[in-house]
Amino acid sequence: MSLKTLQIRYQTARSLPAPYAYFYTLALTPLVGELGVELTLVYPDRDDMDEEELLADGFTPDDDLTWAGRLPQTWRQTMLTLADKARLKPVDEDQLSEDDEFWSVRIETPNVPTRQGRPQHADDWQYVVQELIQAIYERAGRERPFELTYLKIRSPADVQETRLTASFASRTVQVFTSHNEQERTRTLPWPTLQRVMSAVYAPDYDPEKARHKRPREAGHWLSLGTDEWYDISDFSDVTSVLQAV
Repeated sequence: MSLKTLQIRYQTARSLPAPYAYFYTLALTPLVGELGVELTLVYPDRDDMDEEELLADGFTPDDDLTWAGRLPQTWRQTMLTLADKARLKPVDEDQLSEDDEFWSVRIETPNVPTRQGRPQHADDWQYVVQELIQAIYERAGRERPFELTYLKIRSPADVQETRLTASFASRTVQVFTSHNEQERTRTLPWPTLQRVMSAVYAPDYDPEKARHKRPREAGHWLSLGTDEWYDISDFSDVTSVLQAV
């Protein structure tokens, strides 16, 4: 597909209050071997909120972001594929309820009338665009690549360690494993990350039960890129996915 520009506008439902509400505009331009990106992301109606309240909800007083730059070829191809498969339907803002999200996708291609509307499969767009915004956070220095460490401990002399690092900016997943003094580093397909993240974030971990030092006791242990270690021995759905990585 020959694409000139792809613009995506999104806003959470009007019924969603601050600090969770947000809207963004993404302007994407395919370049030679790269994807040009411009993002404006705004969290409205936070001026009257207490800073401690924001921090307690996992936010900061300055979460708005304006960024322009380039992402690698893998993102160029991903967004070209998404635009090529897009099926858009007209959107009338006046017909949206308080609980409806707003979507507007504008696709410009050479010698073809511009297409604009709401994607029929909005969930597919939502997932890919969230990954794209996460890639921008990495490039902007707002966040680090996703990391986790999994330990399967049978005894102090029998420890299997798996470290996974995933960069949204480059859409790469690297896995390092060590067991019985044997070490191995591999690159996994990008879709592997969705399966792993869905599994590890499914349980409701109790922070009061977290360990703050690397465990030595027998069991299955998980750290999600922080100093906290969670005992996941009873979460077979999680351990089975991590052992299969």
